[in-house]
Amino acid sequence: MSVKLSVIFPETRSLPAVRELAVRSEEQGFSGMWLGAAFGFDPMMAIALAGDATHTIEMGVAVVPTWPRHPLVMAQSAATASAATGGRFRLGIGPSHVPVMQMYGIDFDRPISHTREYLAIVRALLADGRVAHDGERFRVNGFLDIADAPAPAVLLSVLREQMARLAGAAADGALCWLTPATYLHDVVAPNLAAGARDAARAVPPLVAELPCALSTDRDAVHAMAARDLGIYPQVPFYRNMFEAAGVPLAERGWSDAMLDASVLFGDEDALATGVQALFAAGADEVALSPFGVGDDPARSQAECLRVLSDINRS
Repeated sequence: MSVKLSVIFPETRSLPAVRELAVRSEEQGFSGMWLGAAFGFDPMMAIALAGDATHTIEMGVAVVPTWPRHPLVMAQSAATASAATGGRFRLGIGPSHVPVMQMYGIDFDRPISHTREYLAIVRALLADGRVAHDGERFRVNGFLDIADAPAPAVLLSVLREQMARLAGAAADGALCWLTPATYLHDVVAPNLAAGARDAARAVPPLVAELPCALSTDRDAVHAMAARDLGIYPQVPFYRNMFEAAGVPLAERGWSDAMLDASVLFGDEDALATGVQALFAAGADEVALSPFGVGDDPARSQAECLRVLSDINRS
């Protein structure tokens, strides 16, 4: 399987910006472009609208929370985005987190069993155009009727062992945001393979997603993390993942160890070395989210993208 270098933009909330990012990412030679599921914005619709502006790049969402969207609605949106992009759309889904679901007033109950049934329904609809599912969590009898919609890959967000096994057994890939290279190698990849082996199927791709910054100034990178990534050390699932990975936590915010483990930063050589470490750890695709640092974040981000493009082409 060939390796891929992609880019991910987690907080984009402008339709013209998404279109521009898609075009630029394709021109810079990246394999794929991912959007995060930002609040107050529908990334699947944004990607569908950007589809006719690109020709070769894969475009996906990482990840859409499952609880607020019925699986039939999720499949309808994904199939529509696939049709709009000529089959270049990839759907990332996951149960999200307790604090997020509290915003919706949704009970976060047994996420593994919920995700297992949800995934089965969505994949059946996208592959076959119809589903008849009578389970513990969902009872769905429905169909899709969307012309020229190749079945998109459905990838699953993965932080811990059980979700990695479920992705291996039933998804088209695993999306791992903030997971350190050693944790990918020691925990995610083996459990992904074990799930695939139990289901007698090929191991699906593992996508490592990390923030990155073109800067050797640790204080500047810390400031960026506090500004743009401050929520993650507060979310229990991420804290649990860091603890399982043996990464010392700060009482609040990002510790030096967390920064070193889950944010690629440094000069061009350091970023290239970090990318290679992720592939060596078992990633089939590396999706980096470039963040601007210093006094001119926009210029810093653009320069980071240029360097990542150079790394990809080399």
